Amino acid sequence: MELGTVAFEASAGELESWIAAQKQRSIAALEFAISATHLIRRRDEFGQTIVPSPGSVLASVSIGNWQPEPDYFYHWLRDSAIIMRTVAELMQDAESAAERLRWQTHFENFVSFSLTLIRLNGADLDPSYRQNTRPEFRKFLRRERDLRAMSGERLLGEPRFNPDGTLDVMRWSRPQYDGPALRALACLSFLAAGGAQSDALSQLLGIDLDFTSRHAGRRCIGPWEEKAAHHYYVALTQLGALFHGRPWTHDAVQSKKAEMTLRTVLDRHWSEKHQILVAALPAAEGATDDLLDASALLAVLDAGLPNGPHSVEDRRVQKTQTAIEDLFFRALPINRTRFAGRAPALGRYRDDKYFGGGAWYPTTLAAAAIYYRRACFPGQAGQDCVDLIKRGDGFMATVRDLTPADGALSEQVDQNTGQQTSARHLTWSHAAFIGACRLRGRALAA
Repeated sequence: MELGTVAFEASAGELESWIAAQKQRSIAALEFAISATHLIRRRDEFGQTIVPSPGSVLASVSIGNWQPEPDYFYHWLRDSAIIMRTVAELMQDAESAAERLRWQTHFENFVSFSLTLIRLNGADLDPSYRQNTRPEFRKFLRRERDLRAMSGERLLGEPRFNPDGTLDVMRWSRPQYDGPALRALACLSFLAAGGAQSDALSQLLGIDLDFTSRHAGRRCIGPWEEKAAHHYYVALTQLGALFHGRPWTHDAVQSKKAEMTLRTVLDRHWSEKHQILVAALPAAEGATDDLLDASALLAVLDAGLPNGPHSVEDRRVQKTQTAIEDLFFRALPINRTRFAGRAPALGRYRDDKYFGGGAWYPTTLAAAAIYYRRACFPGQAGQDCVDLIKRGDGFMATVRDLTPADGALSEQVDQNTGQQTSARHLTWSHAAFIGACRLRGRALAA
């Protein structure tokens, strides 16, 4: 069968009703994770008691200790930026002045909190953190000399912080260079939504764009935080930030040079042999399936280029999406049984082992969102637009069948049973759903 072309078989009204209700549930869940000063996280084995600060964003409000659920009670730069971009869009779409002010306040608090993170200094770290950690857990701590060196430029390559505004003392994959680019894109979305260009926001935006220019195309840890390479996702989100941020850059010459570097780097990810965009370079030898990664869809969506190479109109992007859909239709048992004849639930990559390597909400929703964005594209023919919306709705229907009645969205679902696994209440999943809904509304209006 040709993947992505099967429309949801239930009535359109039934799907429409569920999407509207789930959107409200996801908005509530997303807001619950922002400035979550009502929550307390105790990591007794590390002697930590953490109360989130105003402006922080929790990757998950769930308390996990890796037994069996992961501990995502952190302010991740990547996740928080994607979530706050959604906040800016909710502010733009607000139906009342009070609702608009509420979202605006959330964003302004996020800006203030982000600036406090940038001003941290590892030299000021209380040395008792090591003594307060139980001996058997000290192996999970970072080297003290690395923590002491955390200041200035190094802080911008940090993947995450404690939501109380303190340094993360745990071992993790570092450095990561997409966080500042994504945060810049969130700030630009806020300005595009009519948000005030305050001194604080201008400062944060300038810092993030300058950092992105200096680190354009560099090798680093990728979006799945597993290995260092030249990642398509990182380079494309960096390009998106510099492209959209041109009016706010401090050094136009450096920024333009960085854009040119990134475009060259990104084109190298195209494999003429396999007819796909390869997620990481250097690429390993192998079949096409071994080189595919759904982070390519996230990259195109998050960068938001309006047209041209590496936008939704790029035929290379479209071929890659088709290959990804075909891969997971074959690779995940749930797509051959429960979702046979329907748009497939998408994972990350073929040999993913993280918590069973199931289907992910953010990647499946990214596929829907890209179809909706393509349907909105200027000059799209009427019937083509309808067909693209139907393709997007096929993925939304799959997500519907993976979502419990209370609207909870985890990180992923088991590839055999469809039961939610990994991090519960993943805020990114809710942001992805809201974003896909918004693009769907625009597509329907078109």
